[in-house]
Amino acid sequence: MQIIRKKQRYITFHLLIITFFSIFSCMVQNILNKIKEFTSPYKKIAYISLAVWCVHIVLRVLLLFRNNPYGFPFVSKPDWYIFHAITLDFLWICNSLIFFLIVGAIIQAIAKKFRSQLSSRTCSGISTTHPESSNKISKVLTVTYAVFHSILLIATILDQELMRFLGSHLSFGLVSTYKDTSSIRMFWDYSANDNSIPFIQFFMFALAIPAAYYLYKLFSKKFTSTKKISIFMVVFYIVSYLFINVIWTGNGRLTKLRPVVGSVYRDIFEVQKTTSLTDEEVATYGKMYQELWQRLEGDSLWEFSSAKESNGLPLYRIPKQELLQSEQLKQQRALKPNFILILMESERGLNVGCLNPNLKPSPTPFIDSIAAHSHLWERMHTSGLPTTGGVLTTHLGISDHSTLSAATDLVQAKLPSFASTLTDSGYTTHYMSAADPAWDNLGVWMNKWYTGQHYDRSREDDSTFIDHAILFIRDTLGTQEKPFLATLMTRSNHYPFNFAAGMPEEEKLKPLTERINYTMGYADRQVSRLIHAIENKDWYQNTYVIIMADHGFPLGENGSSTISGNAFSNATWIPFLIHGKGLEPMRDTATASQMDIAPTILELAGFAVPNIFMGHNLLRGHGEGYSLGAYTGVKAIGLDGYRLVSKYTTEEKWLFAESDTHQDNDLAKEHQDIVNKLQGKIDTLIKLADYSLEKGL
Repeated sequence: MQIIRKKQRYITFHLLIITFFSIFSCMVQNILNKIKEFTSPYKKIAYISLAVWCVHIVLRVLLLFRNNPYGFPFVSKPDWYIFHAITLDFLWICNSLIFFLIVGAIIQAIAKKFRSQLSSRTCSGISTTHPESSNKISKVLTVTYAVFHSILLIATILDQELMRFLGSHLSFGLVSTYKDTSSIRMFWDYSANDNSIPFIQFFMFALAIPAAYYLYKLFSKKFTSTKKISIFMVVFYIVSYLFINVIWTGNGRLTKLRPVVGSVYRDIFEVQKTTSLTDEEVATYGKMYQELWQRLEGDSLWEFSSAKESNGLPLYRIPKQELLQSEQLKQQRALKPNFILILMESERGLNVGCLNPNLKPSPTPFIDSIAAHSHLWERMHTSGLPTTGGVLTTHLGISDHSTLSAATDLVQAKLPSFASTLTDSGYTTHYMSAADPAWDNLGVWMNKWYTGQHYDRSREDDSTFIDHAILFIRDTLGTQEKPFLATLMTRSNHYPFNFAAGMPEEEKLKPLTERINYTMGYADRQVSRLIHAIENKDWYQNTYVIIMADHGFPLGENGSSTISGNAFSNATWIPFLIHGKGLEPMRDTATASQMDIAPTILELAGFAVPNIFMGHNLLRGHGEGYSLGAYTGVKAIGLDGYRLVSKYTTEEKWLFAESDTHQDNDLAKEHQDIVNKLQGKIDTLIKLADYSLEKGL
């Protein structure tokens, strides 16, 4: 009896499946018939869409598999980009197709209604023929659609060449910046000196539209029915959407590959993202910031210049002669010290032994050991997330932009960094990265600031990366007469924390909270190898080693497990130490952030230059200090012994004592007055940071 019941259930289940698929097939067939009935006058639009898509594929190949104008790969992993590019282009082209079909349907409906009314009013009862009217509408829409995509093809080539040359997408702001006629000559010179294929841009401009037309004619002859095309486009649209949004996402990659229609859309409909301040607001906010800065700095060695001198930037400050002629600055400048800045990927303060005495065993024994002989800051926070935010704020000395993607959207702004200042002052500067700097457009910025940059996809593990760094620093930089800056960006301790070479399978199967200890330990050992390989060199005695992180990583603390939309200490609290000549070992509890690193390094080198740094020289001992950070949908400030975390779009706020580095005790409800005070400060400071980044020097 039990066997019979199982067979009955088996048969019933399969009958239901067959019935479901039969109904589903009928529905799909009906939909396809409707599509065919509606789109038959507009099948030329479908052919145009496919032809344009094929041309865009060729343009993407020419972009991703070519060098940039300076002879370096535009991206070091084109195979990691090309499928995103193909599917992304298919999505926006199909969306434009759908838009034109909807417009056509609306126009047809209006025309049909108009004809009906006209027919009912005529005495003869004779009406205009529907097919002729539909054909006229479809013809006008087809021509409009072809012109629309022709313009976008030219704009796309220009956009992609701007990305190769400047690292920035085509935008109204960029057009405004380079609107003078001299830009035409500049584009000619750039094309002539392109280190990939000179003048290929002009061939692309000349051939793109004819190639699309040829493919359109080819598809018109080959595909006489829209049924197969419709099935392909619907299926591939779904696959493309899933690929980009579910299967293999990547915000930095999608930003770099943003189609020109996306940039135009952002310029037209997201203008509110840019910061517009009136003269009165600039004066008021600037006064508040300058008073805060002077209070925290505790001296009068800098002065803020007038609005006319500073291009209207209230952050702009210049050093006084008292500072420029100071003996300390002269001595540091005469020493010509070297700098090795090591940015550790996702190095959480929560997992660093020297910051957590109760953490046994420590995942970072080397950092712990060097910290005992260094100036260590116990309350250092990132000023931007993720890596692009952390790296750029470290260089620029200013909080990350609260809404724009600084790495891509602000690349046309004139924003010097501590690295570019050292380069201009006679230093040899090199940026070395285990991760591809082109991934999120950081390579463009490093090309602006550094003498050279180093990346190779065969050196993506920290062990091979550090091998290269040791050889280059020891045998090249260390043997020349010029002082040098070597900035290193590690990779192995990156989510999902299984990138360490030789990581045992049993370690990879552990929870993230345990895997990160292994990868942090692995990265720690590689940095240890670097320092031990160079510490006996004579020039090392005149070298400052700076160890820090780009950011942390949330692993469930404070109810957060994603780096986006988070500003708790699990993501923002990072290690920071400076080891070198003349620095007494100490543990510093002053509030600090990545904004402070640029001014600190420059004064260690003996330079005081006009700047828009929002940070301070941490070695001046300017009291409790402050920290500021803008992240995705969240902002944070540390000031006067408290740290406020505040969301942009909601009233959610958290307040912690700065000494509560693990942020276990939220004080927001019992100290509403402090919350309100800090909220006013952070709103003003973030607006000033955004305004200054957009305006540039």
